[in-house]
Amino acid sequence: MKKFLSLCLTLLLTGVLPGTLQATTYANYNLQPAVERTAAQAFLFGKDNPRRQARANKKLAAQYRPVLFNRFMKYVAYNSQSSYTEEITPGQIETAKKLYQELSQLGLDVTLSEHYYIFVKVPSNLTREVPILGFSCHYDVTPDVTTDNVHPRIITNYSGDTIQVGTDPKGNPVVLDPNTVRDAYLKTRVGKKIVTSDGSTNLGADNRAGMSIVVTMLEALAKNPSKPHGEIQVVIAPNEETGGAADYISEVPYRPDIAFDFDGNVDGELMTENFYAMQIICQVKGAEGHQSNADGTYINHGLPQADFIHQLYYNPALLTEPFQNNSIVDPKNEYGRWLRLPTDSRGKQGYVDVFIKRKANDITEVDFRLRSFNKTDLLQIHQLIMDVAKQVEQQNIMIDPMTDRIRKKLTITCPTNPSYTYDNIKDRVHPASLEVASAAFAAAGVKMRPTYERAGTTGSIFALKGVVGSYMLFTGQNNMHSYAEWLSEEDMYQAFLVGLNLIDQVAQLNTNK
Repeated sequence: MKKFLSLCLTLLLTGVLPGTLQATTYANYNLQPAVERTAAQAFLFGKDNPRRQARANKKLAAQYRPVLFNRFMKYVAYNSQSSYTEEITPGQIETAKKLYQELSQLGLDVTLSEHYYIFVKVPSNLTREVPILGFSCHYDVTPDVTTDNVHPRIITNYSGDTIQVGTDPKGNPVVLDPNTVRDAYLKTRVGKKIVTSDGSTNLGADNRAGMSIVVTMLEALAKNPSKPHGEIQVVIAPNEETGGAADYISEVPYRPDIAFDFDGNVDGELMTENFYAMQIICQVKGAEGHQSNADGTYINHGLPQADFIHQLYYNPALLTEPFQNNSIVDPKNEYGRWLRLPTDSRGKQGYVDVFIKRKANDITEVDFRLRSFNKTDLLQIHQLIMDVAKQVEQQNIMIDPMTDRIRKKLTITCPTNPSYTYDNIKDRVHPASLEVASAAFAAAGVKMRPTYERAGTTGSIFALKGVVGSYMLFTGQNNMHSYAEWLSEEDMYQAFLVGLNLIDQVAQLNTNK
């Protein structure tokens, strides 16, 4: 009788009360009031939730811990480097095919797209509708440091001492020293298992750790069909390390409502914010002609493009009131620059980098790369670039003294609507993302450490392609893109447990479409 009354109450709470207890709705999805969330937990996990679900996930995670680690050790043998010159490398293609076969053998609904994106869909096993949960990672590794023929070293019980990893290809010693700023995190890993390379290659933990976590979660779901979950979509992308992770994302139906990316660092970090990025390519055009014929059509454009750049970075007259709160502006720079370069930028400060490319005899492209955590900063600097371009253009008009007409004219053309390279994911995530993540970390016994990324992420690049933004979770990777890269097995395992908890937390959300 008690069980019957409990079921009736649960159905009442999940079916009737939500109509009268309306929560604030964001983008057609909302986190329901506490009474309904509790009812959903009871429906999914029983009356002693959430402790029961947390215990179940810890038991499941412990069962798959050796599977997770062995999978990582298998993946580091894959030579899946991306390339700055090739659209996709043979190693990436081979890796994608291996992953496709591995996931297919688990009985999962898996797709390998034309451009080697791996997409997996796990149907919901719930009777109620919940948001679609997405997980992402990438299978390529950096082209900056070789990962060909990796020889991993496992230290099962780290003592806290300096680790002589080996020597790099130039014969330089590769050392991990916990007494340095770079390797200070090693002090927290005493007694834990860590993995390095032998120094001659990059380990490739970025992002084979994330890939191992995501694939092992899929295996756990496939082999434990009774675990409650909504629909889950997974994408494993190529070319993240060269900025191309979203180039062909439209080939797969990865369109979750709430998503998380596994590609972060250590110690419970959750990346919740990243740079806005804008690219402004201005074209400085002179006129072709032989330099020996000064009275002909020739007009030099090299000096004006140099003046254009110098004006932007060094002209103190431009330092006006509207720029006082712009993070890209640095009026006290010791080198006299008032716009920050990347070398002048720290923390939440933005910057403008600049590159020059000669497109033709009479055309130079000036490529500005703007970064800031504040989109208004970028818009202000864009307008400034437009204004300075007009000034320099006017200063280089040649007037014929006989006719008083324009004789030669240099042009500087800048885009009025510049392109964004990536967006800040804080504007693009599901509104329940932070609360869901907080609950998942707490259930795992992991202190969540919100942080920011001074770059783009897979989630921020996906967002520009119409996919919901995603926070990025820690995976245990350290010293990425170097011969000194190493993995914290403890962190990778804890991230796996957090991932299992995320599945439960999203299963408790309600969807109003």
